[in-house]
Amino acid sequence: MFLGVYNLPNLITIIGLSLSVWACYFSFNNNLNLAVIFFMYSGICDLFDGYAARKLKLTDDQKEFGAQLDSIVDMVSFGITPVVIAFQFLGVGTILKDNMLDLVIFSLYACCAAMRLAYFNVYGTKKIAGKSYFTGLPVTSSALIFPLVYALIVLFWFISPHMVVVRATFLILAFMFVIKIPIPKPQGIFYVIFPLLAIFVTIFWLLA
Repeated sequence: MFLGVYNLPNLITIIGLSLSVWACYFSFNNNLNLAVIFFMYSGICDLFDGYAARKLKLTDDQKEFGAQLDSIVDMVSFGITPVVIAFQFLGVGTILKDNMLDLVIFSLYACCAAMRLAYFNVYGTKKIAGKSYFTGLPVTSSALIFPLVYALIVLFWFISPHMVVVRATFLILAFMFVIKIPIPKPQGIFYVIFPLLAIFVTIFWLLA
């Protein structure tokens, strides 16, 4: 009756997309604390949708559909949502009126994220000494890096040139997305560390 493949991994992926939409909503309403929190948990959804898919016996068509859905959602969640949050964090009016450099930096970031996702769709992961590696930094990493960066800016607002830090973070991540270096694929303990760190950062943002 409806287009699509409906299973647990895809449901987790869609929940992650919804969290990113909410992150954009809170950002537009100048509630950066909740925007960052929802963005971070969209990253956790992306972490566990693949885990769920590996645990289920999926057909080849189901796997292919899930991979395509995941890639599209990743572009929205981790290629565009961080830019929306940054616009509000730095001040949309200031960026559009006084500093076009930010638009260039954010555009570059989004383009590198798209290139990284397309590359992964075609080439996937690589095996090195029996272990799986990504080529370039996965875009999902932004869901952990940006909340931590923003938290550090809030903590050290009196000494931190926050605009420079945000711009540098976007440029470094853009570079890391497309550089051809092996990045170990998260496994084992990382599935515990990321959620625990997310809870810690959530408490910080709720109290900030």
